[in-house]
Amino acid sequence: MAQLRRLPPGTLPPVVLKFDASSLPVCLITLKGEGLNETQLHDQGQFNVRNQIAGVPGASVPQPFGGKYRQIQIYVDPVKLEAHQLSPMDVVRSVNQANAILPAGDVRIGPRDFNIYTNSQFPTMAEIDRLPLRSVANGQLLISDIGEAKDDAAIQTNIVRVDGQKSVYLAILKQGGGSNTIAVVNGIREALKHLLDIPKTLATKVVFDQSVFVKTAISNLGSEGGIGLVLTALMILVFLGNGRATVAVMLSIPLSALAAFLILNMMGQTINSMVLGGLALAFSRLIDNSVVVLENIFRHLEMGESPEEAAEKGGHEVALPVLAATFTTAIVFFPVVFLYGVSRFLFTALALSVVLSLLASYAVALTVVPLFCARFLRSAHIQDVHHTTDNWFTKFVRWFNRRYDKTLMHYDIAVRKTLLRPVATVCVILGVFLLSLCLFPLMGFSFFPRTDPGQFVINVKAPSGTRLEVTDQKYRKG
Repeated sequence: MAQLRRLPPGTLPPVVLKFDASSLPVCLITLKGEGLNETQLHDQGQFNVRNQIAGVPGASVPQPFGGKYRQIQIYVDPVKLEAHQLSPMDVVRSVNQANAILPAGDVRIGPRDFNIYTNSQFPTMAEIDRLPLRSVANGQLLISDIGEAKDDAAIQTNIVRVDGQKSVYLAILKQGGGSNTIAVVNGIREALKHLLDIPKTLATKVVFDQSVFVKTAISNLGSEGGIGLVLTALMILVFLGNGRATVAVMLSIPLSALAAFLILNMMGQTINSMVLGGLALAFSRLIDNSVVVLENIFRHLEMGESPEEAAEKGGHEVALPVLAATFTTAIVFFPVVFLYGVSRFLFTALALSVVLSLLASYAVALTVVPLFCARFLRSAHIQDVHHTTDNWFTKFVRWFNRRYDKTLMHYDIAVRKTLLRPVATVCVILGVFLLSLCLFPLMGFSFFPRTDPGQFVINVKAPSGTRLEVTDQKYRKG
């Protein structure tokens, strides 16, 4: 502001705008058409298309970009102005005084009072040319005597080209207050299909759509969650051999994500790419709490306890360890509180989604999973899937358990031998590590580049095979 007086006359003062995520457009609409010049495209975008799509809930439509802003220009001859001792401001004042709508009183008709105005605006360019500027001798000095009026445009400050064709585009912004990007873009697309009073040659098209990225993020999140559910369900089904126990674990991801969304909504947060990214990070961890609780409950069932007792004891025994494991993961995101600026704005939502979903998974693991097990699981002494039924699934489970038990036996033997020979174990591990270092040069890696004392060599890979050497601060090609 202090430098404004040093700028050229007519320079407008700077404008300070608050920038946030709502300042970015959610979609761009382009306008183009054969036989329409840039002035007509700008008028259609500002006074026709913009007014019809501005009513979409949650959408904010600023002025169009590109094209030419229509203006009536008066081109004067400076020599003729000087000959008649006039200045351009004399012409401006004469036009402003003559081209006006002035109040002319009012009239009462019945119970109503109507205001009356006199319209003295110029209807055509010829009327402007006949505007008198001053009296000269026995006549009038007209605009046409010192110049002419044209239906022209203001100086063009931005140009838009789409496929090499002169065009105009409208940026659609999202209003605050929790507006939905997908709903706004869908509303804009629907409004463009029902435009009225536009030229037949005018073509409107959405060339940028931010809702595509949102839909992709939601689709990726759903696929990641689905993969996690399927793999975890398969693991529980194979190891425990119980379909109902598998259903109990599959409830953890959707319930935890739903609880996180509800809490974020109560905190005034919106579902954005950072929130979805945080949930994608946490999906692999949401099932762990339920799996730990379920396995402990299943262990009590195999010990002969009733489902109610197994659910109560199994959940109570692992409540503190599961809480500690949940906190160790959630505490990783605590440093986010020390961020500031744009980083804090972006990563706070990610950290909140991860922490809230983890806490929700802990609550689900200690409430929903034990309740489900107590209500729907049966005691192992009442129904043993390994002996009372004989279908393909139980045969597979028995075969898998036998192979798994043999693997555990070999693992126990290997661990016992390793613990009995600690020195040999450390030497073997160290030898494997050194051997891996020796294999790196064969793979193209080098930890210790060979250079002469006082010489520093830089190898540059180029299509021509050029090698650049730096020796004693001098460069030479070799």
